[in-house]
Amino acid sequence: MLYDIKGELIMDRLTWLVFSFYREDLQMSKALIPIKSCKMSRGFGVINIECIDAEHLEEVSTLIDLLRLPLAALRLARQIVLNAPGHNEQMYPIQMTTQSDLLT
Repeated sequence: MLYDIKGELIMDRLTWLVFSFYREDLQMSKALIPIKSCKMSRGFGVINIECIDAEHLEEVSTLIDLLRLPLAALRLARQIVLNAPGHNEQMYPIQMTTQSDLLT
């Protein structure tokens, strides 16, 4: 978890990782703002993303392609699972990239 100087939670490590990956692209960083409200966790090849509600889940689901790239590059998971209270999970596979894929 990352905290500001007042001790308030800014974002978890996985969220920070995604923003760090796109740190030089201001448009991408702005597009990713909805994931700041999510709780991301990792376990057994899965990145779990807990959204606030169904509307937030739909907004985050449009960002899946932006989330896949950094997670695949670091081989952190094989699947992203989106959750929201009272709704079914949405699962998205992550195709692992090779080093040559990253250079193109």
